[in-house]
Amino acid sequence: MTQAGYESIETAKLNTSWTILDDVEELKIHEDLEEAFNIQTGSKDYFLSLSKSVRKSILQWLVLAKRPETRQKRINEIAELAAQKLKPKQFR
Repeated sequence: MTQAGYESIETAKLNTSWTILDDVEELKIHEDLEEAFNIQTGSKDYFLSLSKSVRKSILQWLVLAKRPETRQKRINEIAELAAQKLKPKQFR
């Protein structure tokens, strides 16, 4: 690897982009999404019934939201649709 490659890795480690998907790989449900699941009856059961690859895709979509408002909108969409036994439209 070139020096520029090593520098890119160090930059990614400093700005947390190096580890942003670690929780996604572990299929960890963050507290704010868990709270939304608790409000929407049956949503967590449906979400957990999805394949690992679909859950990872949805969680990745969530953690890559840049603004808190966007993240909250996605959380609401995930939980509300899961309660209806649906995935967000881009994952159907």
